[in-house]
Amino acid sequence: MVKTKTLAVLFALGLSSSLLGGCPKQDATPTDVVNPAQSFSAGVKLLETPDKDGAIDFAGAYQQFAAAATAKPDFAKAQYNAGWVSEQLGNLPQAERHYRAALQADTNYGDAAFALADVLTRQKKAAEAVGLFKARTEADPNDLKSRNALMEALVASEQHDEAIAQAKEILIRDSKNVNAYRNLSRLYFAKGEYKLSQLCAEKAKELAAGDPGIYNNIGVTFLVMGDEASAIEELKTAIKLDPDNVEANLNLGYTALNSGDFALARQSFEAALQGEPGNTDGKLGLAVALRGMKEYDEAAKLYEAVIAVDPRNQKAYFNAATLYEKYVKDYKKAEKTLQAFINANNKDGSIGPAHEVFGRIERVKESQQIEEARLREEERKKKEAEERKKRQEQKMTELKTKLAELKALAEKYKTCEAFAMGVGDEVAMVVENADMVVQAEDIEMAGDVITFVEQILPMATEVSAACGGGAAPAPAPAEGGAAPAPAPAEGGAAPAPAPAEGGAAPAPQ
Repeated sequence: MVKTKTLAVLFALGLSSSLLGGCPKQDATPTDVVNPAQSFSAGVKLLETPDKDGAIDFAGAYQQFAAAATAKPDFAKAQYNAGWVSEQLGNLPQAERHYRAALQADTNYGDAAFALADVLTRQKKAAEAVGLFKARTEADPNDLKSRNALMEALVASEQHDEAIAQAKEILIRDSKNVNAYRNLSRLYFAKGEYKLSQLCAEKAKELAAGDPGIYNNIGVTFLVMGDEASAIEELKTAIKLDPDNVEANLNLGYTALNSGDFALARQSFEAALQGEPGNTDGKLGLAVALRGMKEYDEAAKLYEAVIAVDPRNQKAYFNAATLYEKYVKDYKKAEKTLQAFINANNKDGSIGPAHEVFGRIERVKESQQIEEARLREEERKKKEAEERKKRQEQKMTELKTKLAELKALAEKYKTCEAFAMGVGDEVAMVVENADMVVQAEDIEMAGDVITFVEQILPMATEVSAACGGGAAPAPAPAEGGAAPAPAPAEGGAAPAPAPAEGGAAPAPQ
C-alpha cells in the first residue's frame, strides 16, 4: 500500500524561509560555493509557492534540495526532501538513492526508512525492505509501526507465513491495532482467500471507520470477487474520505477503464496525480484514458514524460508503441519507440533475442503490411466505385434521351386505337417506372430501367406506323403480276382495284 509521506520542512541551522525575501548586499563577493541551508530553504519555498495555475515547480525544488545534499551529503533532511520530490516527479530510482543517503546520514530517521521501504516495494525490491524493517524490529520489538511495515514488505515479497507471524506479534501487543487488521486483509487477499480478507477489512473498519485505505482494500477485494458495483461504492467512499487518495483513485480509474468509461477513468487518474504528481501508474492510466477519448497527442506527451524520467520503463515504451501502431497508424514512430526501449535497456546486454520487444516490432511491421494492403484495397474499391458511378451517370443520360423519345411517341399516338391496343399499356408502365428513376436521379437503377425502354421503343415505333407514323412496306408482288396499290391514307377513299386483264373495271362494292 502506498503511504503518504511527510515532507521535511524543518530548516537546518535555525534558518527560516524569510531569508528568501531579502536581496544580497551590494558589496557581496560573488561565489559558486553552494550554501546548503539557503538551497534547502529555496527548495521549501518553491514547494510552498504554487504558480498562478496552482502548479508546483517540483523540478526546481529538486535542484535546490539536490544542491544542498551534494554540498553537504550528511544533510539528512535535504536528502529526504530530494527523495520526496523525486517521487513527485515519478523518478523512483532517484528517490531511492536520496532516501538511502538520508538513512546513512541519520540511521534513526524513521520517515526516511518508511519512504525507502515504500519505493523499494514499488520497484519490486520488497525483499530489501524486509531486511530494513527486520533490523528495526530487532532493535525495538515494541516498534509496532515498523512491524506493520515489515508485514507489508513480507506480503509484497510473498513471505506469507512470516507476515502472519508478524501480525500475531502486533496483535499480542495491541489487540485493536488497525494497521495489523488492514495488513492481514492485504495478506489474505494476496493468498486468494477473499472472504478472510473481507473479514479482516471489516474488523479494521470497525476500529477506524474513517480510514480510506480500508475502504480501498474492501473495494479491491469485491472487484476480484466479481462484484464490480460493490467495489465501486467502496472505492468511492474511500475517495470521499480522502479525495487525493492515490490507491483508491488508481483502482477506480482501472475499473472505469475496464468498463470503457474513459471520462471517469480520466477523472480518477487526474485525482490520483493530484495526490502524487509523479505517480507513474497514474500517468500511464491517464494516458490510456486519453487514448480512449481520442486525445492522442496528450496521451503521447504523458508517455514521453514517463520515459524522460524513467528511461527503462518497459510499460511506458510498449503502451506508447501501441498508441502509435493501433491508433495513430504511425508505424515508423511505433518501431522507433520500441528501438529506443532496446537502446535504453540493453547497455548491460540484458535484452536477448527472445525478449518480447522483438515480437512487438514484428507485430508493428505486420500491422503496417495489413494497413497498407487495406489502403490499397480501399483505393481499388474507390476507383471501381468512381468508374461504376461514371457508367451509371452515362446510362442515366441515355435513359433520359430514350425516355423522351418513348414519351413523345406515346403522346403523339395516344388517340390511336392500334397503338393503344398494341403497346399502350406496356409503354405506360415503362414510362412510369423510368420517370420515377429519372426524377429521383437514381443512377444505380438507370442501367436496369433503360433495358426496358430499349426493348419497348422499337415495338412502339413499329406499331405507330399503323397510326400513320410512317408508310408500311408494300408486300412483294406475285410473280408476273403488277404490284398492288398502296394502302390509302387514314380518312381517304379506298382506290379502285385493278381491272382484270382485258376487261372493264368492276364497280366498287
